[in-house]
Amino acid sequence: MSVASIDPASSVRPSPRATYRKLADGSGAVLLHLDTAAYHGLNEAGSVIWSLIGTGTTFGELVTKLKAEVDDAPPTLADEVSAFLRDLEERDLVHINGG
Repeated sequence: MSVASIDPASSVRPSPRATYRKLADGSGAVLLHLDTAAYHGLNEAGSVIWSLIGTGTTFGELVTKLKAEVDDAPPTLADEVSAFLRDLEERDLVHINGG
């Protein structure tokens, strides 16, 4: 399955209908969609991505910041982040504009 890549200039911001909580043991986090009451688990990498999105950023800035956080980032990092964000977008947890 091919995922449409996100343009580096596209804005990425959290949905106002999503709330984020880190797990007490530090192993990741959960996102709660306030309308559906569905929980979505995030591993440590997903939690870092969410924290880097903050109140909004561009996809290019997000990938650059993530590369600085990850030792030996794989060459496919941008594609993996794109796929992760597209999944969150399908669940209405993030909004991607221009992508």
